[in-house]
Amino acid sequence: MSRTLRLGLTLLLALLVVLVNVGFPPAVFAGTPMVTLLPSSLHFFKQAQGTSSAPQKVVLTNSGNADLVITEVTIGGINAADFSQTNDCPLAPATLLAGASCAMQVVFKPSGTGDETAAVSISDNASGSPQSVPLSGTATPPVPAVRLTPANLNFGNQAVGTNSAPQTITLANTGSATLNVTHNITINGENRAEFALATEKTTCPVTGGQLAPGASCIIAISFIPATVGAKTAQVIVMDDAEHSPHAVPLAGVGTPK
Repeated sequence: MSRTLRLGLTLLLALLVVLVNVGFPPAVFAGTPMVTLLPSSLHFFKQAQGTSSAPQKVVLTNSGNADLVITEVTIGGINAADFSQTNDCPLAPATLLAGASCAMQVVFKPSGTGDETAAVSISDNASGSPQSVPLSGTATPPVPAVRLTPANLNFGNQAVGTNSAPQTITLANTGSATLNVTHNITINGENRAEFALATEKTTCPVTGGQLAPGASCIIAISFIPATVGAKTAQVIVMDDAEHSPHAVPLAGVGTPK
């Protein structure tokens, strides 16, 4: 080995010793965390004013080779108040291990109409912190929305000529505008004459009326089979919400006395 080569190796070893002694290894030799966000942005289409969207998910992955320390996850921007997030990401002093992932769920609930923007911001110890995910949404004017529960009623066996105990359907306005029930609530179908509105227990506007946003009412139905056998019909609600008319199937079996 030449004298020059021996001298070079000696100097390199000396430099390594110096780096170890002054505490450089964490910065020089240790791994680094890295943040990957998928998707890189979220858009919410046509959300009615005052109503909450279904959550959309952003997955954060520590794609580096050292622990990621997340100090804060927030939403900022012009319309930050109309977006919200929940997450299962570990916050400092907990860490997200290299290769591990966590998720953020974002919901859009517009207070106005038109196009809105904000961003999820993640503060951490990775390069480029804080990282961000742009958010956008299109808010439309308030509208009513109907939810009928349960989805169907089954009265089971009922003796011919006798009245069943009433069963109830809940009509809820889950939208952000007043629901107008535009026609009488009716029973239709093949055996409609063998089912009846139990008016004494019904609180919905059976001859037409209104239901405020967030309000609900009850439609009560009785089964009075006239003959033996399986019977079917449906409750019909006509209104100014999307997908009107709304229907709830009814079923029952007439049995001998």
